[in-house]
Amino acid sequence: MSLAPGVSRGWQADRLARQAIGKLPHRGPDGDGVVGDALSAVAMCRLRVRSRPGDTVPFTSTAAAFAFNGEVYAAGATVPVGGLDEAEAVHGAGGATLDGMYALVRRAPDGSLTVARDPLGIKPLYLRRHPAGVAVASEIPALLELFGPAEVRPAAVAQFLLYGRVVDGGTFYEGVTAVPPGARLLLKEGQVQHLGTDPVVPAPEPAGPETLRTAVAESVRRVLVSDRPLGLAVSGGLDSTVLALELARLGVSELSTVSVVPEGNGDGVTDLAALGLPGTAWRGWRHRWAGFGPDDLLDGIPAAVRALGEPTAMTSVPMYAALARLAQESGIVVLLVGEGADELFGGYRSYLRLPDATDPASFYLPDGRAGLLRSLLAPDSYEAAHDALSDALPSAAGRPVPAVVREFEYTHSLEPLLRRADHLLMARGVEGRTPFLHGGVPGLAASLPFADLVAGGQTKLPLRRAYATELPAYLEEVKKPFRAPVADWLTGPAARRVVADLQAHRDHLTGVGLRPEGVEHVLGRLRAGDSTAAELAFPLLTLAAWLEWQADQPALLRN
Repeated sequence: MSLAPGVSRGWQADRLARQAIGKLPHRGPDGDGVVGDALSAVAMCRLRVRSRPGDTVPFTSTAAAFAFNGEVYAAGATVPVGGLDEAEAVHGAGGATLDGMYALVRRAPDGSLTVARDPLGIKPLYLRRHPAGVAVASEIPALLELFGPAEVRPAAVAQFLLYGRVVDGGTFYEGVTAVPPGARLLLKEGQVQHLGTDPVVPAPEPAGPETLRTAVAESVRRVLVSDRPLGLAVSGGLDSTVLALELARLGVSELSTVSVVPEGNGDGVTDLAALGLPGTAWRGWRHRWAGFGPDDLLDGIPAAVRALGEPTAMTSVPMYAALARLAQESGIVVLLVGEGADELFGGYRSYLRLPDATDPASFYLPDGRAGLLRSLLAPDSYEAAHDALSDALPSAAGRPVPAVVREFEYTHSLEPLLRRADHLLMARGVEGRTPFLHGGVPGLAASLPFADLVAGGQTKLPLRRAYATELPAYLEEVKKPFRAPVADWLTGPAARRVVADLQAHRDHLTGVGLRPEGVEHVLGRLRAGDSTAAELAFPLLTLAAWLEWQADQPALLRN
């Protein structure tokens, strides 16, 4: 989407901006441009969805230039018509009056830059701080070579292996962080000033089933605004089926649907008739699906890691890349996806353990993996990663464990999933839209206590009850996660290939602090068919692929 450096010491901001968007051509097949000078600049690649075809980018007015990524569906009582109107709405209105997904950089006539990101972090934005200046961009790779190479953080590697994510607010690179969801920043003379945060505002009263259903229907209606081909990702689970149901009820007949069907976990849709949708509009939908197996998972890791710019513990990432490819091949430019419902409404089966958790940190400690991780990491690295989680968790302040974890999940579970959707879809020139995160649905979810979300051995109760009449089977359905069953796949026919791959990358892994004897221990357990080792093998594989990518830029490996 954009880059906005504020520079000193002879760096040319407009040149850096052009250099950065040169790393992002996949995000903007419909034009790009730079506005600024040697001291500050904004740059933008555009995927046109509903802005005017002839608009120049960045979007400009008499008073400012805007690099804008996303959509605004409502700004108070109005609906911006696209492009400049949306950018000006984000700059001029508070987050409480906006409904949309956005990352914005505005360059004022004095060269100062203001930055805004939507309250849920649907659209990504990263910030790099350096003695020579500051810069923001939609993807990490666009920032890595500005002001000189960014260095890898070994502490991030330890946190990633322990928790599947970096938990201390940083990234895998020194000086590179995500702009917090909802944040508004001022960049001026190479400095960053925090102007405030637009929060998600809970509804004044707890949401009942009818209220929730009405909000979901309204959100689906809003996100249909586009003059480019629309599509829907379907998995056969509750979330995507709810979206399909609402689209069918709206009478949407021009729609492409796509599904990835992994071997052995019961997820995916091969025939839309299986969803039991009302009416006849859905019969005109064009459905495509693709199978996905162990070789697809392993083959997809290098490209997926490059798209994300970092390693991942989400086994769904190569699957999502396959979904994005299928969407592109189907001619879809705007794809509706079900992200967010699980975090809003307590959808994960792991949440069933929360009432028994003694403290928030214990919920995140890897069950059964501690021994393997202690063999991989030096004691000080292990303890530092453990302390990083304790420091990052919200203050309990007398609240029950589920309430603390729920707050933490918005940033440390939801945001990585949204980044997965954005980066992998945009790598194929497809914009992802998230109906569960609009139309007042997040505020309604926030009004509900955890006990209303998860109870009696079942998750996501408000959404199940809201659609109980038309989707009764989902009242008792057990969630099928969108992820690869690596415990089976990587201890089966793929085990030999995994072991060989990790052996080939032993030097890379030990170069970032992993103990050689620990790597051997994991490999031995993997050869023996241990499922815990198989589950740890996937993040190790993505870490190895990421390190190999870094090796093409040797200066990045200094630490």
